[in-house]
Amino acid sequence: MLSTSPQIGAQWDELRVILDSVPAFIWYKDADNRIIRANRPAAESMGLSVAAIEGRSTYELHPEHAAKYHRDDLEVIHSGEAKLGIVEPFVTSSGARRWVRTDKVPYRDESGEVVGVIVFAVDITERVDAENALREARDTLERRVAERTRELATALTELRREMMERQRAEDRIGQQQAELAHLQRLRTVEGMTTQIAHEINQPLGAIANYASGLARRLRSDSPDLEALATIATQISQQAIRAAEVVRRLRDLVRKEESARKPCDVEQIVAEAVQMMGSNARRRGVALRTSIAVELPAVLVDRIQIQQVLLNLIANGLDAIDAVAPLAMPPGEPDEVIVEALRRDDNRIEVRVHDTGIGLTNTDAEKMFEPFVSTKTEGLGMGLAISRTIVEAHGGELRAVGGDGRGATFSFTLPVHAAR
Repeated sequence: MLSTSPQIGAQWDELRVILDSVPAFIWYKDADNRIIRANRPAAESMGLSVAAIEGRSTYELHPEHAAKYHRDDLEVIHSGEAKLGIVEPFVTSSGARRWVRTDKVPYRDESGEVVGVIVFAVDITERVDAENALREARDTLERRVAERTRELATALTELRREMMERQRAEDRIGQQQAELAHLQRLRTVEGMTTQIAHEINQPLGAIANYASGLARRLRSDSPDLEALATIATQISQQAIRAAEVVRRLRDLVRKEESARKPCDVEQIVAEAVQMMGSNARRRGVALRTSIAVELPAVLVDRIQIQQVLLNLIANGLDAIDAVAPLAMPPGEPDEVIVEALRRDDNRIEVRVHDTGIGLTNTDAEKMFEPFVSTKTEGLGMGLAISRTIVEAHGGELRAVGGDGRGATFSFTLPVHAAR
């Protein structure tokens, strides 16, 4: 027979129906670790009936865990304090391993003395499995993130190295292009030697004549001071003209870093045409310009763009020379026309049209390839360098062949956005 107080037995009988419906394992154990009462889920978890476990010691039912269970029970009984939230494994009668959350609260008699412990255990296997799965997933994710971070760090290091190598390569290419551009300028000057000498000789000859006239007038008995002042002014103007020729030549052959500034397209064209004017006149070619009014400034390296324009004009003059041996219709003028206009896409377009030998559309593209030239003495780098310069300024250089005689080379430059 199970020995307990009549009051406890009556209370338990009244609660049995309710407790049997609770989804938890409930035991009431005394200080000797005997199960005094249990609900049906608790008994079924051990594969026994309620009657089969009531009155038995947990040492009989769970010999491998009984000592720990009893130790926790005694801790509650002796302290009178509940012990809550104990998470521990639990093996069912079928051998399945489950996880339970256990709360142990002291049970007191009518005098308030702790005579046992009531145990509530809830199956939390699914929650524990979910937490374990979540923890494992988190650990896996953290491991993968760490691996991916290392991979990205390695890739970033490699990318930086490649970018540095690319920058160094671009710097080397830029230096080589600058060297080629400088060489091309020198060859341009070489081809303009006669013209340059002519341009300098003109003001120097004028200066010599004016100076001779000035000396002659000064030796007269009554020199005309106003005429002398006019001659002195003319000498000064011719000296300035000669100095300007030397300055343009010095700018063209100077080897220096590219410096882009807002520049007037009309001035760039005018200076280039003036530099090539004597060359054109010597060949009997009219060199004309057609500049749209109120063109906005462009942000360019003035010397580099002038180099492009000089090269295109020189090519046009050479193309006209190539026509000379042919029988051309009389009355058609030999001319090179330089135009500048503003396009609808906010760009300035400069065109150089000649009445030379002409070219096909296939030749128009091949001419921009390095070391391709129609001149026996040419390096074949002029147009290639010119295209590189224009593209570096954000523009485009192209050629269009005519129906027969003549060709047009044009390049674009973005309009300078003033701040």
